[in-house]
Amino acid sequence: MRRLAAWTLGLAFAAGLLGPDALGVVVTALATFVLAFAFRYAPWRWAVLSLTAWAAGAAVGLVLTLLEGGHGFAAPSQAGAGVTVVAAYASAFAGAWLNWIASRLARQQ
Repeated sequence: MRRLAAWTLGLAFAAGLLGPDALGVVVTALATFVLAFAFRYAPWRWAVLSLTAWAAGAAVGLVLTLLEGGHGFAAPSQAGAGVTVVAAYASAFAGAWLNWIASRLARQQ
């Protein structure tokens, strides 16, 4: 299970490195969904962890861009960061909800 957490948080970090495009938002949301579906903790915990990994990736990308002369990376705008936060929280709650439904169905059998 720790490997799954490491891989999904690594995906969120890589999404931050991708920059402010839509693919970064989708990868962060997917990583958060997988974490919330696989583990039984509060969904906001996984959203915060994946958003922290995403922000760390964005910060590393920005530092690397500044070190190489400032070309090629645009920091996420407020709107882009807001969309990422909303997508991460929504996917965390969706993953936790599906996990809850799966556990209820397993109990009935």
